[in-house]
Amino acid sequence: MKNRRKNKKDFSFAYILVLLAFVAGLTFLLLSIVMPPEKKDEAPLNTAVNETELKKKEKEIFEKKEEKNEEDENPDKTPKQNEDEPEPSKNELNVSITKNEVINGKYQLRVTIYEELREVGDCSLEMKSANGDYIKRTAKTINAGADSSSCEGFDISTEGIATGNYSFVLKITVGSRSNTLNGSIKI
Repeated sequence: MKNRRKNKKDFSFAYILVLLAFVAGLTFLLLSIVMPPEKKDEAPLNTAVNETELKKKEKEIFEKKEEKNEEDENPDKTPKQNEDEPEPSKNELNVSITKNEVINGKYQLRVTIYEELREVGDCSLEMKSANGDYIKRTAKTINAGADSSSCEGFDISTEGIATGNYSFVLKITVGSRSNTLNGSIKI
């Protein structure tokens, strides 16, 4: 009789375990049908939307700063880059003036050449005032980075120079290629 009770207890214990496993499996199946797991492919879409929104906000902030800078800009200071300028031909250097201002008694003119140069060239600056005053300076070109170059720069003391508006012609020549830039400055 003891064996029967023991067998019945073992059988009922095994029966309860199987029943619990069945109930757990059924519960898991029902939950997965009622509440399916989140799809993982939706996360990149949310990220892309957030990145797009972030880029829009950054662009708006950048445009607001540009508008503020345009309002505060002094016409005698560094000129704005003109995006409408045509690209230079193969015989022209791609250059622009990056600084054109008087600071602490010195006229400073800086030029960026948007390409790496394989040889040294010359930068020639000629300035003329309405009164007939004339200034001429030269500088060498230098490689300023991995994909750009520059003129060494022009720092001209304003001491002893007549004040007034000066127009200038800057000619950059490297081998058979060149470009000429015109501008003005108030000293």
